[in-house]
Amino acid sequence: MQTVCRVDTLYHYLLAGDDNLPGILSRGLLPLSAFPESERWQRFEPFYRSLYAQWAEPLLGPFRNSGVYFTPIDFRRLPGSYLYKRTRIAVPLAALPAERAVLTYELDGQRIIAPLTTEALEQAAAIWSAEMVKAWYARNPNMSFYYVPQVAVFPEDGVPVQPGWVERAEEGG
Repeated sequence: MQTVCRVDTLYHYLLAGDDNLPGILSRGLLPLSAFPESERWQRFEPFYRSLYAQWAEPLLGPFRNSGVYFTPIDFRRLPGSYLYKRTRIAVPLAALPAERAVLTYELDGQRIIAPLTTEALEQAAAIWSAEMVKAWYARNPNMSFYYVPQVAVFPEDGVPVQPGWVERAEEGG
């Protein structure tokens, strides 16, 4: 069984390309709610509040912001996958505010929600083989990471990003 989930690093894949990278490096990864006047936030606010209510509120309390999303899945270990060649930000687990984060995924029809700990990531990594990730990633095209392990981080002021954490897209990605 090929291990594809990391327990020491989380990834934020740049789904829209590298255009936002300069802003990310200067301001960090910010939740969409940090831009309350944006049309995108106004359109998706109910969705993000719903996710927070389901995933974070039981562990973290009332809504503060929409969150920044990461995954422990190393798609560079999955050749041919949609994210295999995408630019990503590889954030060391220790750089995230664990007290403001949750690990979540769906397993056997049940939503698993756990505090972000090394132990919780180790449990997810033991379950989520390459074959399972391939079968469940993007099963819901509107929410690619809905079933597979993802980490929602709800920082007060975003997640600072070090330039050395950026892993550029491979040629053709």
